Amino acid sequence: MTKEKEGAGKQLRQRFFVARELQLSMAVLVVMALLGGIFLQWLSKALRIHYGFETPAIGVFLVLGYVILVVLLAIFFSHRLVGPFKRIEYEMKLIRNGELNRRLSIRSRDDLHIRNFVRYLNSFIDNFEEMSREYNKLNSYIHSALKEVLEELEKEPCDKERIRKRLENIQKEVHRLRERW
Repeated sequence: MTKEKEGAGKQLRQRFFVARELQLSMAVLVVMALLGGIFLQWLSKALRIHYGFETPAIGVFLVLGYVILVVLLAIFFSHRLVGPFKRIEYEMKLIRNGELNRRLSIRSRDDLHIRNFVRYLNSFIDNFEEMSREYNKLNSYIHSALKEVLEELEKEPCDKERIRKRLENIQKEVHRLRERW
């Protein structure tokens, strides 16, 4: 692989596949856990110095406190990161079940990358709904046009030129829709 391709691939990953907000959330989680550990270290040292505790209970207190702190931080951040995706999953199921006029909701508390993701999904749903309407129009048009062609064919002296023009119009409509989508 050439250096240009490697550079382009790296730039693509940097622009599109890196969620800076997610990285920032994870960094905050790690920093808070470290600060909590430092606080617990300070607290255990203060208990030893001030109250003269020299028991193994201080070590157990330190470990349990740190575990509880990490668990609480993990629950908070996982709820903050996974919660919006569970809401999106629920709303997508409603859309899949036929509520095509429904759009995914955005909450002000959602991270920026989640809000952008929801906007892109809503745009996709809008395009899909428009394409579905166009398809239904085309289907209706083709159905009525073919019915006219069949009626013309049933006539004893059928007008081949009229049938040809009608079939060409059908072909143009199909092509127009294919070009648009």
